[in-house]
Amino acid sequence: MSTALRRRCCCALALAAGLAAGAALAADSGPVPLTRLSLGDIGGWIELRVEVNGQPGRWLIDTGSTRHVVSTAFATRHGLAAGALARADTALGPVQGAEVALPPLRIGQHEHAGQTALRLDDLRALLGPAGEGLDGVLGVPLLAGVSLDLDLQRWSLAITEVVPADCPAGTLALPLGTHRGLPVLALRIDDGPAQALLLDTGNPAAVVHIVADAPDATEPGLALPGGARLALARRAAVGAWQRADVPVLRVPAPGLHRALAPRIAGLAGTAWLDGTRWQIQLGPQRACVSPQPPGLPGGFGLTLAQRGDALVIDTVLPGGPAEAAGLRAGDAVQRWAGGGVDGPLRALWARVQGPADLVLQVGTDAPEVREVRLQRAHFLPRLP
Repeated sequence: MSTALRRRCCCALALAAGLAAGAALAADSGPVPLTRLSLGDIGGWIELRVEVNGQPGRWLIDTGSTRHVVSTAFATRHGLAAGALARADTALGPVQGAEVALPPLRIGQHEHAGQTALRLDDLRALLGPAGEGLDGVLGVPLLAGVSLDLDLQRWSLAITEVVPADCPAGTLALPLGTHRGLPVLALRIDDGPAQALLLDTGNPAAVVHIVADAPDATEPGLALPGGARLALARRAAVGAWQRADVPVLRVPAPGLHRALAPRIAGLAGTAWLDGTRWQIQLGPQRACVSPQPPGLPGGFGLTLAQRGDALVIDTVLPGGPAEAAGLRAGDAVQRWAGGGVDGPLRALWARVQGPADLVLQVGTDAPEVREVRLQRAHFLPRLP
């Protein structure tokens, strides 16, 4: 049953039963808690609980995907028959999988019904380590005909089935375009011209520029594996709305560049949205946003890896707090942010989202174990 037909049937039943007119709004979700799924010190993915056939599961919201995506484990658990091979366009290129018809998805009090998805054997193929243990990814069909309120100040979500005529008082209205059905923003970096970027909550970074060739050694930024470069912009703005101290990643991806150019220059991910509130409304092609967003926080300048039962520092970024404290790649971590080092990386990084400092213990043998305190800082080279 289509969303529009289901809505008409629900209203007719309500009238027949003599219910109050307000009961027709029961399809709105109400406030739904969100969780930050992060594998680093800033940004991350947006995770929420979705109930299917009475069973709760972990899902992500990805406004950069034209389709919903589910894991094979989820499809098997709910007896979903595999259909023909189908494709989804994502901000990082196309993915293919068998199409399945989804049971109704319950998000708070909202029922998302009549949907299909692509089944992937392992969501880690789409999301890397972040895909472990997920049931699925909610793509841009989640936005069809509704207002999606992403409050990343309080980390909650609300879905409203009646899209208001105007943005709420006290918010800014920003225009949204579309590209292959995905939301697009006209974003300016520092004093440069506006560039079209996909609004992609499936990307944990801030601003990502997709380029055809690897930047040369004269371009500003930290050199990263694969030819990418990471630098800091003074601001990144859409219209009158702007954020300060924004990491900008330039990624050489010739195939993706050919697919997106000339219209789309890159992606605006969740690190750029963090700490703000966005009401995304694809129908009227606008976003209503909280004004005066805070600047983005700095980082600690390290990444982690799990090797067997051990937690180690995988990368130390030049010029960052970790390097200044004498940490090195390969250092064993004995304690992390006030606790042990057991559990998945997402749980370890969850402890440091928000705090300005991080205390860890590194070393292997007891005499060599030392405690290190790091404070967040903006240490990336600045764009000229």
